[in-house]
This record gives sequence, structure tokens and C-alpha cells, in this order.
Amino acid sequence: MTDHTESQGSAVAVGPPSDYRLAVPDGWDRIVLDSPERWGHRIDKLVKRRLRRTHATPQLEAALAERMRAQAEAAQANGGVEMYVVDQVLGQVPVSAGLVVTVLRPSPGTEPGDLGDIARSLALRSDAEDTGEAKDVSDTGAAGAGDVTLVDLPAGPAVRHRYLRRPAADDPDGNRLALAHLDVYLAVPRSDQRLLLSFSTPTAPPLEPLVEALVTLFDSVARTLQWMA
Repeated sequence: MTDHTESQGSAVAVGPPSDYRLAVPDGWDRIVLDSPERWGHRIDKLVKRRLRRTHATPQLEAALAERMRAQAEAAQANGGVEMYVVDQVLGQVPVSAGLVVTVLRPSPGTEPGDLGDIARSLALRSDAEDTGEAKDVSDTGAAGAGDVTLVDLPAGPAVRHRYLRRPAADDPDGNRLALAHLDVYLAVPRSDQRLLLSFSTPTAPPLEPLVEALVTLFDSVARTLQWMA
């Protein structure tokens, strides 16, 4: 007699992972992008702790907290689920970096496309900027020509995109520092969603000599990603 219970159980479809796990170094402060009230409270505590031993004015503290809240709001609006901020001193060099984790979902009625499509789109954009067919990135804040590769991570195949982003001439925050970016796109198993890890760090002195080491660290963090059942 056929064991119907076993045959039915083996036919149950396995769904997409319920979550992911990511290992980051000590000193990377995590902000969950759940609600403005909750992440605003976390940001206020983080800013107070970081500025505790400085001579920062209340106005500077408030401005920094407001800037971080605006960054969190923009990340959440684009599908961001969490962000990490890094503000440490390695040796005698202050290190600043960040990571935003974003869930990318296809627009209603559209096909998600595979990682190859993402790689080709990023490569075409970089080629256009390399040949001057794109807008002047120094005035628009757009990404400069970058390096796009397909890589294999423990969590699965991924698209690795390294590039430089220059600030817009009219940046509302007055930012004038170019940022080195490393974006890693992964396909969420058994899903039409993509997970994007967006790392960034300023390239200006005194951090400039550490950029390559930080990009290597970003790659190492991406390799710790694990899907959770």
C-alpha cells in the first residue's frame, strides 16, 4: 500500500527564506528601519553616545541626528530594512562607513529579471559614463564608472558593483566628499525578490589609504550572509 502521508509531505513546496543573517564587525551600530518613531529614538541615543566625549554643541548634536533620520527615512522609502553606521578610530585614523540592506521587489505587472539582467544594466550604465554619454557625474551626484562582476558567495550567486559616487554641486547637506561604494545584489531563493547590500565609505584624506582595506572588509561581510528558513 502506498504511504500517502509520505508522498503528500514530500510534495510540499518549500517557500522562500523567512529572514537572513549577517555578521558585522564590532562597532557597527545597527538601526532597524521599522518605524520613524523607533529608529528616531535609536538614532538619538547613538548620537548622544558618540558625542559624549566631544565638545559638540546641542545644535551640532541635533543636526547630526536629523541628518541620520533623513538618511533612514530615504533608505526605508526605497525598501531598506536596516542600516549600519560605522564611526571608529583605527590606529590614528578615524573611519567612517555605512551599510544599508534593501529588499528589492519587482513593480506590479513586471517580470523580476535575473542577476544577469542586473549585471548587464549596471555594466551598460558604467560604459555610458566611461564614454561620456551620461550626464556629468560631478554635477549630478550620479555614480561614476565602476566595476561590475558576477561572483559566487556562500549564500548564492551575486552581482558585485564597485563604483565612486560624487556629491551633487547643490547637495543640501553641503557634502563635498566622494564616496566609494560597493553594492552586492543577491537573489532571494525561491522568490522574485532581490537583496541589496550597499556599503559606502568616504574617499577623502585621511581615510583614502584605507579605502581598499575597507572594500575588502565589505566583501568579507557580504560573504557572511546566510538565509534563514
